[in-house]
Amino acid sequence: MSRALKDGQEVRPETIARVKEAAAQFGYVPNIGGIHLRTGRTLKVCSILYAPEVGDHGEPGFLAQVEGMSNGLETSGYNLLVLVQTGQQAPLESVRKVYDQRLADAIVFSRIMPMDERARFCLEKDFPFVSFGRTELQTPHAFVDHDDEHAVFDATVRLAREGHKKIVMLNPPGGLTYISMRMRGYQRALAEAGLPWNESLVHQGDLSVRATREAIVQLLQREPAATAFVCGNQMSMVGTLEGLSESGRDTNRDGLSVVGFGGMPFLTLSEERVIYYYLPQVRVGTVLSNHLLALLNGESPEQLQTVLPYTRMEDLRVFRTHGRFDPSKLPPP
Repeated sequence: MSRALKDGQEVRPETIARVKEAAAQFGYVPNIGGIHLRTGRTLKVCSILYAPEVGDHGEPGFLAQVEGMSNGLETSGYNLLVLVQTGQQAPLESVRKVYDQRLADAIVFSRIMPMDERARFCLEKDFPFVSFGRTELQTPHAFVDHDDEHAVFDATVRLAREGHKKIVMLNPPGGLTYISMRMRGYQRALAEAGLPWNESLVHQGDLSVRATREAIVQLLQREPAATAFVCGNQMSMVGTLEGLSESGRDTNRDGLSVVGFGGMPFLTLSEERVIYYYLPQVRVGTVLSNHLLALLNGESPEQLQTVLPYTRMEDLRVFRTHGRFDPSKLPPP
């Protein structure tokens, strides 16, 4: 019976079907404790949530990623464990806890650094992991990432072609890999468009609504000719619009452009046009879970390296079409 429940190749398909039907009728479920004792497996995978990030991306975005991971694991027999990392904890602490206490068979973590110590730890311990973001380590490992460099390059080049000469770049703080990729895309675009590098147009810091609003007001005082703004997340889109309003600017009246990036349908009551680069977080979660399962089934990490493209939406207000528009079904660009 156990071989039939495991879809053993030596068991005939009709026998497998009958055994599974009988198991379902009698409410049979595997004894996880017994499996752990026999094999050392927990039948769990862990996703580490960096708690302060929820405030930046919005709880629905995190829940959408969890939903995608759960959907991807649904038929595998694995369950998803979410472990919260506070802002006071060292990043490696949570990963070491999962490994030392055998809380899960594989792990996902985000906020990736070029020489990420968590990735190095997992590689040294031969512990399966998928990073949500890329490192610059020489040893290949599985990852899923947004194509931030290309998206920022595309956004900035288009803005330049529309006639914008002073394009503001807003980035979060820290040395995360994706921030340097955003900067590479921005600098490449400026070079291609023949626009000079101006450090005064680059803001790196807190991208909450309040902080971004204050940053935009201050930036416009020193760079009043700035006409385009490439935001770092959803909250900074709102903060930028508020900062423009506080400075007496209007995107429609003054020919300004605001570009945002995000993973959730963003419902705004503003009538100002915002260009939006969108990548559904539920899709990210599904790919993460697929990579985890493939790793656990022995697939090579080199084959599990995925960079997901954004979809450009010309007007954020498209999300306000009363249910007639399903962003999750947008075709790839």
